[in-house]
Amino acid sequence: MAMQDPVRYESGTYVGPKIKERSFSYIITSETAIPENFSSEWHYHANPHFSHILSGGSKEVRKDGSSIQPAGTGLYYYPGIPHQNIDYRPGTRIFNIEFERSFFEKYGLSIPAESLMFEHNTSCNTHGLIRIMKEHYINDPESSIAIDQLCINLVQSALPTDKQYPEWTKKIRSVLHDNWNAPMTLTELAAVLDLHPVTISRYFSTYFNCNLGEYIRRIKTEHALALIRTNQHSLTEIAYLCGFTDQAHFTRTFRHITGLLPKEYRSL
Repeated sequence: MAMQDPVRYESGTYVGPKIKERSFSYIITSETAIPENFSSEWHYHANPHFSHILSGGSKEVRKDGSSIQPAGTGLYYYPGIPHQNIDYRPGTRIFNIEFERSFFEKYGLSIPAESLMFEHNTSCNTHGLIRIMKEHYINDPESSIAIDQLCINLVQSALPTDKQYPEWTKKIRSVLHDNWNAPMTLTELAAVLDLHPVTISRYFSTYFNCNLGEYIRRIKTEHALALIRTNQHSLTEIAYLCGFTDQAHFTRTFRHITGLLPKEYRSL
């Protein structure tokens, strides 16, 4: 289907009706619900935003191709990029967090790069998106300051892909995601990347804002998020499918990264 003239979605506008919306200064959080088999118009967003698919999902079409977006997925949308969502699955619910331009001006931050929208190996959820979602539902007097802090961290943790980052940072990210369930030693990883282990050890945290172990735990948690939302496996099964030593290890790691227990996330 040919792309038609896209519609501009202004602040707080998304596909489907909003179930719940909150405004925190220059940040808008909301949950939307979309009917089964619904197809959106071609559109683009005026503001940058992140989304987390709580249930259901859709197929997203862009001028350069399409991709399936299942439950448990974390997404980023750069303003002005046209896309269309089609074939929504039954019971689709999506959590959105949108940033007004004034947010970036207030805190002296840059809008995450357009390239982040197309980086499938970027773990948006485990950079704090779910922690923000948790505060959206708590909505107590402390939620406003918590969301401000979490949103600053979310934006800062979006790995830039400009020229100041060496090429190996892109390659190591792909290698870690491709081999997340087959643990590699530092020596093996260095051999694959044709780097010295000391180079990885010295600079990885500079570019990824965490150590190697923490990054791999984030990847495992991303896989667990998707499995939890399918409701096809017990939490114990998911722990082993995602490479955790046991359910206790899974629960502890999941809570540390997302701020929620696995069963709490499943109940949302």
